[in-house]
Amino acid sequence: MADGSYYTWVDAQGRIHNVPLKPGEEEPVEQPPGDDNDYQTEEEVQEKLRQYDEDNPAFYVIVEPDGRVRTETYDAEAEQEAAAETIVGDDEVIIGWDPILAPPFRVEQQMTQGACCEAFTDQFVEAPKQFKSVQLFDPVRYRSFPTSQGNHTAWYFHIGKPPKATSGRRFLVLRLRGAPVEASLISLNSDLKPLYYSRRLPLDSIPESWHSVGYQEARVLVEDKGVESFILYLDMKPAEDMSLEIRWADGYAPFQ
Repeated sequence: MADGSYYTWVDAQGRIHNVPLKPGEEEPVEQPPGDDNDYQTEEEVQEKLRQYDEDNPAFYVIVEPDGRVRTETYDAEAEQEAAAETIVGDDEVIIGWDPILAPPFRVEQQMTQGACCEAFTDQFVEAPKQFKSVQLFDPVRYRSFPTSQGNHTAWYFHIGKPPKATSGRRFLVLRLRGAPVEASLISLNSDLKPLYYSRRLPLDSIPESWHSVGYQEARVLVEDKGVESFILYLDMKPAEDMSLEIRWADGYAPFQ
């Protein structure tokens, strides 16, 4: 219609229609003919979803040890809030370091006050510098360390106090080269009194490679500022010569 008005609409098959308007008739604002969909606003959709969740709460199906079945409502919002409370920052997550020497895990006070290691003062080797390895060789060169199970070959070393600008965490790596062994670690304060005792220290076996012989490695996290020295003793005399590499750093893993 040259001088008439019309409106255009597209049907479900994609065909375009032009429908002339009668005189005085306004272009419809409702959905076009053939479209029976009930279009809703975003707010209406969200409200319907909320109402549906309220009317149909999620639940767990739990089977008891005696075979009884019961259900328990699942509160997603509450569980998310609980999970958020347990999440810690990346700077608080320490993985792969064991043992962790922190004040709550100290040995009993009577052990610290007892006689232990002062008699070995002259056996300790200094390892005071961060990121710098100190090598100790065949432990039979040092005095045996006595325990209730007998005397043990041992190494004695001193890393000193934390630096003034400490992060609160010193990372200590011990690498044992030679025959595979089991070892224990005693951590001492400045008076050579025991603060921690790690029986059967966790040791990871690192295989030989093109640039290194195989070794066992212990990764110790020191969060106690009072720890300054260590005694590492072996459960039995090694069948061959051994060596111990000591390296530590404040706030960082000493081997980058």
